[in-house]
Amino acid sequence: MYFIDYHNKYLSTFAAIVIHEISHILVSIAQGRKLYCIRIFIIGINAIFYKDYYKDTNFFLINIAGPISNILISLICVLLSTYYLPKSDNMRFFILTNVFLALFNLLPVLPLDGGRIFRDILISKVGLFKAHKYSRSMSRGLGLLIILTGIIQLHDSMYNFSLLFLGGYIFYCLKYDESEVYFMNIKNLVYKRSRFLKKGVYPGRELVVIKSMRLGDVVKNMDFDRIHIIYVLDENMRLVKVFTEQEIIDSMEKFNGEISFEELINLTK
Repeated sequence: MYFIDYHNKYLSTFAAIVIHEISHILVSIAQGRKLYCIRIFIIGINAIFYKDYYKDTNFFLINIAGPISNILISLICVLLSTYYLPKSDNMRFFILTNVFLALFNLLPVLPLDGGRIFRDILISKVGLFKAHKYSRSMSRGLGLLIILTGIIQLHDSMYNFSLLFLGGYIFYCLKYDESEVYFMNIKNLVYKRSRFLKKGVYPGRELVVIKSMRLGDVVKNMDFDRIHIIYVLDENMRLVKVFTEQEIIDSMEKFNGEISFEELINLTK
């Protein structure tokens, strides 16, 4: 009897996770992303897409699709169990699992959907690198809170370590997320030209830097949804040279991001 009950709960949980992930996949495909493969694990599924940075993908819709699908499924099941199907513990567990999965994924914690949505909103306000910094700080704080709650849960139940596992998973993902943001910004900057040529007009932003600053440090202050003009000043606040964003990217490819603007100006004389 215990095995049957455990088996039913596992299938309900697995089904809720699959519904969540399938929703992400379908919305991604609807936006033109090409699916490479779907991997099936004991705890759910995972989709891998071809890297296509020329696509203007709405990641907000992709990220929000999973939680919305779980909420919709739970509402449908409530209606079915209320008017058409007999009430059962399995149906009640499936409904609660979908609700919990939706609410948990909406937490502003990376790598959850809510954390990605929170970071995307911040990107439009403060730029990629500051958004990454703030969202990571938020994730660390909430991750620590989940771990502390998990310790209390483990003390009370003596066997339920689910929250400890989730907290550890958050910190594990944050550890390997650090190096991705730099390359994410570079790719967005490199392929911004195609989006500009496609639209014909694009928002701009000006940056003023001192000539001793490194190229890589300036890239950290660039936004993925703006085209930048960089004014280089000397120590006396006089204009030395003006660079376009693309010139900075080309220079980083030709030399490296560690050289300063002063060195770049001397090399290109």
